[in-house]
Amino acid sequence: MLAKMDLDGVWELHPVAEFSSLWWSEDVPNEGWVEQELPGQWQELEAFSRYAGKMVYRRNFRFTPEPDRIYRLEIGGVFYKYRVYLNNFAIGGQEGYFYPACYNITPYLRDENQILLEVESPAQQGDGLPAPVATGIFAGHPMLPEGFNPGGIWRPVRILSSGPAFIERWHLHTVELAGDEATLSLKVEVYAARPAAVNLQLQLTPHNFAGQSYQRVFPLQLEKGSNQYEARFTLHGVRPWQTWDRGQPCLYRTSLAIQAADATWDVQEFRFGIRTFTLQNMIPYLNDQRLLVKGSNYLPPALYLSKVTREDYQREIALLKQSHQNMVRCYQHVEKPEFYQAMDEAGILVWQDFPLPAGAAFTNLTNLLHQVEAVYNLLGNHPSVAIWTISNQSGFETPVPGRPSAGFRRVVQKLGQRLAELEPGRPVIPLSGQGLLREAVDTGFNYQYPEEIYRFDQYRRGVKQHRIRFVSWFGQAAPGSAEPDERFRARSQKQQAETLRFYIDRLRFHKYKPTGGMLFFCFRALDTGLSWSVVNGQGEPKEGFAAVTLCYRPVYIFALLPREHYRIGTLFQAPICFSNDRIDPGQPPVLVKARLTDPRGQLVWKEQWTVQPQPDEETRILGEVSVMLMTKGVYRLNLNWVDGEESVENDYRIRVE
Repeated sequence: MLAKMDLDGVWELHPVAEFSSLWWSEDVPNEGWVEQELPGQWQELEAFSRYAGKMVYRRNFRFTPEPDRIYRLEIGGVFYKYRVYLNNFAIGGQEGYFYPACYNITPYLRDENQILLEVESPAQQGDGLPAPVATGIFAGHPMLPEGFNPGGIWRPVRILSSGPAFIERWHLHTVELAGDEATLSLKVEVYAARPAAVNLQLQLTPHNFAGQSYQRVFPLQLEKGSNQYEARFTLHGVRPWQTWDRGQPCLYRTSLAIQAADATWDVQEFRFGIRTFTLQNMIPYLNDQRLLVKGSNYLPPALYLSKVTREDYQREIALLKQSHQNMVRCYQHVEKPEFYQAMDEAGILVWQDFPLPAGAAFTNLTNLLHQVEAVYNLLGNHPSVAIWTISNQSGFETPVPGRPSAGFRRVVQKLGQRLAELEPGRPVIPLSGQGLLREAVDTGFNYQYPEEIYRFDQYRRGVKQHRIRFVSWFGQAAPGSAEPDERFRARSQKQQAETLRFYIDRLRFHKYKPTGGMLFFCFRALDTGLSWSVVNGQGEPKEGFAAVTLCYRPVYIFALLPREHYRIGTLFQAPICFSNDRIDPGQPPVLVKARLTDPRGQLVWKEQWTVQPQPDEETRILGEVSVMLMTKGVYRLNLNWVDGEESVENDYRIRVE
C-alpha cells in the first residue's frame, strides 16, 4: 500500500425492510436518512438504540484516478454481512464481521462517486438463542443488555493505491529457533495487472531493542493475475520475542516491498516477533522453555468495538501486568487489530477463539471455511497469537449447557483441520473444553464457592488429573439479582475473590504435574452492573483483582485447606507450599513465616523456612500445619514472605463450628 484515501467521516444511514435497487436509483426517498460518523455501530445512535436487521449506508466523494495504478476499496469490518456498490456497480460483499476485504475498483472510479453498502445484522432467535452467525459473544451473552445488536460499519473504509502489482497477503513464520539462529518461512500472494519482472524485498529492523538488521531480496517474474511465492531462509544473531515476565518482547519493524526497475509498486509493513510456541500434553513451551500460563478470559472493553482505542488497550495491559498475567483468551470474539499490536508490544500471549457460537446450527460450511482463512490472514503474523480455538465449550454461562451435536462437532473439526493446514506450527484446539479421556484438551469448571467447590479436589487425584492439564475457564461467582444493594455487592466480590484463590492455589500446586496453564473467567466486564469480572465496566479493579494479583505472583506461598468448615475437636492439617515461576539462575533466598492463631488471637502454631528458589521449579511443600481445633470461631492462618524488598501476606480463615 503506497497511498490511501480515508472514506471515514459522516455517512447517511437508512433502515429498510428489504434491499432493492430503489436505494441507488433516481427514485430514492430523501426522508428517513440519519447521519453517523463512521466507524460506528448503529445502536450508538438514539434513533436505532434497539434496532436489528437491515440498513443502507451511502456516501459521496470526489476522486481523480491516475494512469497505470490499481485502486482497491478496503472495507475494514462490518457487522455482520454486506454488499457494496460503487456508482451503481455491484463490487462484491462478504459475511463475517471481523476481517477486512478489498475490491479492485479501478474500472469504476469517476471524478464524482457514490459508495453504497447494504448491511445486515440479524437479531437473536427466539428464547434468547443466538442467531446462526459467526459473531461469538455478540450473537448473545448473559452480560449483554437486552436488545443489543452490534450492527454497523465498525472499521475504517478507505481506498488503497498501488502500482501495477500489489501484495494481496503475506505470512512470515518462525519454523525453527535455536539460540540466536532462526529459520523463517515467507509466503506471499501478489496480484499483477500485467506481466512484469520485479524484486520482492524483505527488511527486518529492530524496533524496541538494539540489534542486527536483515534484508532479503527475492526476484519474481509476475504473470497477470494472482502469483504465489514461498521462501525459507535462516537468520543469525536474532533476538526472540518473549512474554514480559520472561524477558523482552523483541519486535522487528518488518517491511515487504515490490520493487520494479523504476519505482516501488507496493509496501506492506508490520512488527514481527521471532518465537516458537508449542503445547506438549497441554504444557506450553515458549522458545523451547516450559511456561506456566497465568491469565484470564478477555471480553471487549466496550459494548461497541468501534469506539475502543489503543489507549483503552494500554490501560487494560497495565492492569494485566499488575496482576502478573502472561496470557489472555479472546473469549468468543475477535478484537480490533490495535489489540493484537498492543499485545505484541506488551509481551502478552493471546489464545484466540474463532467467533463460532457453541451449538449454533450452521449450514454454510464454505463461508465458515472462508472466515477461518480470514482470521489466519488477519492474525497469523502476530507473535502474541499462540493458540487457535474454533468453538468454546469450556464455559458454563449458556442457558442450557450440554454436549454439542455430532453435526456441530463435524463442522468444528473441519474448520480446525483447515487452520492446522494453513499453519502447522501453531496449536489448534477445535472444540475447547470437550475431549475424550486420553485427549489433551483444556477444561472448564464451575463449582460454586463455598457449597460445592471442594468437589473440584476429585480431579487432583488418579486418572482424573488429565482434566486439570490446562483449565481455561474457572472462577465464576454468579452475581444474581435478588439483592442489588451494596451489601450484596460486597458479599459477591468477596465470594469471587475466595473462588479465584481456591482454584489458583490448587492449580499452582500441580504446576507442570500436570497443569500447564490457568485462565479465569473473566478479566473485564462488558457492561455496568454485577458481573463475573475482576475489573468492572468502568475499568476499576474489584476485590477479585487483588486476589489474582496475589495468587499470580511469580513467587507465591499458599496453603491447601481441605474444607471450608470444621467441627470442634477436628485435627486441622494443611500443607504450606512454595511456587516460583522466575527463570533467573541464582535467585536470592526467600524467608517464609507461617503463623496460626485461634479465634481469641492466641498463637497456636508457627514455623519459618529459608527457601532457595530454583528457576521455574515445580511447586514444593515446605511443611504442614497440624493443630487440633478446640475453639469455636475463626482461626487465622497467616503466611508472610519477603519478595525482593516487598513484604507479602496471604491470609486464610478457618471456620470452626
